Amino acid sequence: MKFGGTSVGDADRVANAIDIVAERRHLQPVVVVSALAGVTNDLVAAGEAARAQDPRRVKEIIEGVRQRHEDVALRLVQHKSDFLEAFIKQLDKQIEEIDTILRGIALLGEITLRARDKVMSIGERLSSVLFAYSMMMRALPGEYVAAEDVVITDDHFCGASPLMDDTRAAAQRALAPLLERNRIAVMGGFIGRTREGATTTLGRNGSDYSAAIVGAALGADEVQIWTDVDGLLTCDPRLVPSARVIDRLSFDEAAELAQFGAKLHPRTLEPAVEANISVRVLNTHNPASAGTLITRAGADASAGPRSIARKKNVAVVHVTSNRMLGAHGFLARLFAEFEALAISVDLIATSEVSVTVTVDEKQNLGALQQKLEQIAEQVEVIDSQCILAVVGQNLMSDARVGARVLEALRGMPVKMISLGRSGLNLSIVVDDANADAAVQTIHHALFEAPVAV
Repeated sequence: MKFGGTSVGDADRVANAIDIVAERRHLQPVVVVSALAGVTNDLVAAGEAARAQDPRRVKEIIEGVRQRHEDVALRLVQHKSDFLEAFIKQLDKQIEEIDTILRGIALLGEITLRARDKVMSIGERLSSVLFAYSMMMRALPGEYVAAEDVVITDDHFCGASPLMDDTRAAAQRALAPLLERNRIAVMGGFIGRTREGATTTLGRNGSDYSAAIVGAALGADEVQIWTDVDGLLTCDPRLVPSARVIDRLSFDEAAELAQFGAKLHPRTLEPAVEANISVRVLNTHNPASAGTLITRAGADASAGPRSIARKKNVAVVHVTSNRMLGAHGFLARLFAEFEALAISVDLIATSEVSVTVTVDEKQNLGALQQKLEQIAEQVEVIDSQCILAVVGQNLMSDARVGARVLEALRGMPVKMISLGRSGLNLSIVVDDANADAAVQTIHHALFEAPVAV
């Protein structure tokens, strides 16, 4: 059971999450929690303040983080107790550790990726300690487990990948004995460690991924992602209030939606797919809702479009060269430049003399343009674009899907259209400024307007 930052944002929400765990105690849950909402951003700011050698700002941020966790604990228990005192000691121990790290960063005047991971990991450590001790205060057998003792990763700091054989062995050592004694293990998401003992993180918003890794390592029956909506929806409800919950999705459909901005970490499904463990997205504010169940089979293959996702602030790179005509090896040379600069591509469209791609990693975009201009006659980079992804099964089998989408976008400039052979994702690229209106009109066309026979 994974609870995100908005599900543990204050004392009432922590209490609500604990009630949800208590109701499912007979299922032998393992709990994975994110940092309290906003805390990771505070820790990043503290790291930057330390790098800038601004001790006043560092102290201000860390004292605020500490006080917030203590306030939540006090509100939950509302009286002194041995458990509260034990929690305060654990809290002070974690704060002392981050103080030491931040002093080291200030001394050097720089922050390495390894140090950044150490700083950012504190948020999940604090929240998991808070959650476990709050369970104890409420007479539930919660027990804090350091995430570093469970998730073993490579040394790709700020974006590590799990070493699953090592993680399975670690999970059996750290978690299995607690489950056998009917204890409820509570650990932070987002965090792991290398075989050498260095703290790593799985990338921002990686707690979903952590939960799936732990579920796969233990052979769980189900991974539950508890968030602030009733499941995965046909669209972002902030854009389309009439968006409705999707009851079932396949792993492939959910992975496409996650890649393009749905409320799921893009890598969450990898361990679940490998272990064939279902994933359910649920709402902490409405635990009676059945949520969205994600399985290998998903819904009926004839279900058609299931949802619209969007990814804003991407760039379109358009390359034109007559050298492509009848030539071989041109695309290999072209994409070698992307690889050299570690720039990944989302969508690709090609013609006889041009290639168009979308990218969302812009740090090296200027250098990429210079490299590509040495290969091709013309390179155009168009920023502030948005990918709209219509996701479903067998989209190619129903010509009405594409027709309705394009009709909905009548009069709106479209930079790119892509439909893969799998028929899972019809993607359209439009200006960021038009994205919200485009989503609304497409949603109406696909999910609200009557279908012509």
